Amino acid sequence: MTLDVDVPKWVSNDPADKQAANADETLILQFMQDLTTNDADRLITYFDEQGMYQNMPLPPAYGRDAVHATLTGLFGVMSIDAVETYHIASANGFVYTERVDVLTALPTGKTYTLPILGVFQLRDGKIIGWRDYFDLREFEEAVDMPLRG
Repeated sequence: MTLDVDVPKWVSNDPADKQAANADETLILQFMQDLTTNDADRLITYFDEQGMYQNMPLPPAYGRDAVHATLTGLFGVMSIDAVETYHIASANGFVYTERVDVLTALPTGKTYTLPILGVFQLRDGKIIGWRDYFDLREFEEAVDMPLRG
């Protein structure tokens, strides 16, 4: 998906940097596309029963039910309008993505373009770990919505 925002200066000019090189990367790129459905039921099908999800530095969700509840809660307060993965790489069951998500805070209606580094761990074609690293404070201030307790 192409974003309606300026491409960051740090993005590689090599189109191969954003293309899948193996099955794990293909799975994660499909997951990135499906994030824009904002559908926790659809997204949870990618996860192993023991999967975990964490937006750093918020608390992690362990187990498929907790991940589903976290995603459901997330989509109750924000929508993921677009995801552009600029770089993807993998090694030893881990897939790394450098991307930009366009998010809208539903209570405020404010939209923000958020650079994210995602780390995924896969086993047997399922996500067993997903951690997203981003500047939480910058996001909270931009959309005028605190996510921390």
